[in-house]
Amino acid sequence: MKLLYNLEYKKLMKEQLKEQLLFLLKHSEEFLIVVNMDGVVFNPPLPDEITKKFTADFMPFAIAGYTFQSAFVENDTFIFEAGFGSDNIGAMVYIEIERIFQILIGDNAIFLNVTAASPKVEPKNSYEVFASKERNKKFFEKKKK
Repeated sequence: MKLLYNLEYKKLMKEQLKEQLLFLLKHSEEFLIVVNMDGVVFNPPLPDEITKKFTADFMPFAIAGYTFQSAFVENDTFIFEAGFGSDNIGAMVYIEIERIFQILIGDNAIFLNVTAASPKVEPKNSYEVFASKERNKKFFEKKKK
């Protein structure tokens, strides 16, 4: 599906996402986002015992309470503070807006960004698609003799 790699279409999705986020923040509407973890940075970095639990390609983040109050958009990045783990370790979360896959309010998906699921660069063939997934790297490791 070449549309998912079309730069003009990706730009359109990013701008629509940005507008959705700004609208929700302006109208004090708490929400949940599902994010491609390929576009997430934690500052300070989270401890390994927390990040090793992030095994899925996509993770939800609830933008509610203090997290909602701290949230803002800067350029093409959605930023908020959140607590993680049983000790509620605080970190600023920086998410590339185009890597937000879904926005939900309650049980209702209000926005879906199909380009967030695609790799940042268009793969050339099905082999590259398969090989580009982290979970498939084990198939390409050299056997030790």
